[in-house]
Amino acid sequence: MKAWILNIGDEVLLGKVCNTNASFLGRELFKLGIALERVAVVGDDSGMIKKELALFEKSEADLLITTGGLGPTHDDLTKEAVFEFFGLKAETREAVVRNLGAYFGGDYPKTNLKQANFPQEAVLLENRIGTAPGAILKMRGKTYVLLVGPPAEMRAMFTESVLPRLQVFSAESFAAEFIAMGKGESEFEEYLGELYKRHPEVSFATYPEEGRIRFLLRSGNDQAFAAALSEFRALMEDYLIGADGLTIEEAVINLLKSKGYKVSVAESCTGGMLASFLVNVPGASDVFHEGFVTYSNEAKMKYLGVRKETLDRFGAVSEEVVREMVEGIKRRNGAEARIAISGIAGPRGGTAEKPVGLVHYAIGFKDEVIAEAKIFKGNREQIRRRTCLWVLYRLFCLLKADQFQDINKE
Repeated sequence: MKAWILNIGDEVLLGKVCNTNASFLGRELFKLGIALERVAVVGDDSGMIKKELALFEKSEADLLITTGGLGPTHDDLTKEAVFEFFGLKAETREAVVRNLGAYFGGDYPKTNLKQANFPQEAVLLENRIGTAPGAILKMRGKTYVLLVGPPAEMRAMFTESVLPRLQVFSAESFAAEFIAMGKGESEFEEYLGELYKRHPEVSFATYPEEGRIRFLLRSGNDQAFAAALSEFRALMEDYLIGADGLTIEEAVINLLKSKGYKVSVAESCTGGMLASFLVNVPGASDVFHEGFVTYSNEAKMKYLGVRKETLDRFGAVSEEVVREMVEGIKRRNGAEARIAISGIAGPRGGTAEKPVGLVHYAIGFKDEVIAEAKIFKGNREQIRRRTCLWVLYRLFCLLKADQFQDINKE
C-alpha cells in the first residue's frame, strides 16, 4: 500500500505551529510497512485542498490521510472541500449532536453543529478528547482518512480508530521502536555503522528529537529482523530508555516504582520544569515526594540551607552549591533519590568562565552524591528542557545500575 499525507491549516503552512502530525503519521506508516510517497501542506483554502485531492486521484497511491480543518469555525474547510469534490451531500448525524451535548454538559455554541455534518458514505471516527469526529471515506477505489488537527486528539484518533483498520492492509513486516539517549545522532551513526552493514535486510531509521533519538527498525524478513534486533539491543544497552516510544520521564517513574523509591527535586534555572516533566506521567504521585523552586540565593539559603559563604565564594552555578542543595533536600525529607539543578539559561548572565548554557547538577541517591556539569546549546527554553532531559537520563542510569558508588567513580 502507498500513502500520501495532507496537512491542512494556515497555522501549519505559515510555520506558526510545528508539523508534528506529519512526523507522527510518517513513523506509524513506516512501522506498518506502508510506503509514504508524499507529504503536502496547504492552508485553509478549499481550492488548494481540492487540487491536492485531484493530484492524489491521478497518483498510484491508495491512501490519503488529512489532518486539520474539522473544527467549528468558518475557516475549517476540509470536510466541505472533500464532500464537494466527490459530490456528496452531508446530513446531520444525531450521534455527534448527542456527543456535543455530553461534552459541553448542556448548552454550547451552535457553530459546533457543523462538526456533526457528514454524508452517509462516511464512517465516523470517535474523538474522545475533543468535539470534532474524524471520518473514513472509500471513493473511486481509494481510501480517504480525515483526522483532526490538534496533535493530542489526532494521535488518539489514529491509534484507536485508524491503526487497527490499516493493519489489515499493511505489508507483512516486523518493526520495533526505541528511544535512546546519551549520544547525538552522528555519534550513534558512527557507533552503529557496522551493525547497519551487517544487516542489509533491515531498515534502521533515526529521528532526532530534543535531547533524545528515536530509532525505528523494520524488515519483511522475520529471521533477519530478530538477529538485527538482538544485536541492536546488546550494543545499545547503556543508551536505550525503552521500547514503543517510552519517554525518559516515564522510564524514570517506572524504575522508581519498581524499586519502591521516592524522588525530590530542587531547581534553580529550570524553574519547576523538572518537576513538571515527572508529574506529567500518570502515577507520579506514587513516587514524587517534594519539589522546591529556589531561584534566588535567598531561597536556596532559606529552604535548603545553602551557606552564604558557599554562594559568595563559588557562585550559585557551581558544584559546591548543588551539592549543598541536595543535602538540604535530604535534611527535609526521606526521598531516596534527590536532584538539584543550578545553571545559566541565558540569554544574559554568562561569562568566559561560566558561559550561557552551563548547568551544574547533583544527584543524591541514598547516602551517596554525584555532582556533574554540562554545557547545553540553544535558546533559554531549549537549555532548560535539555537540562531536564539529561538529568533524568543520568538518574535513569543510576537507578538502572543501582550501584551508585561504581558510577560515582566514572
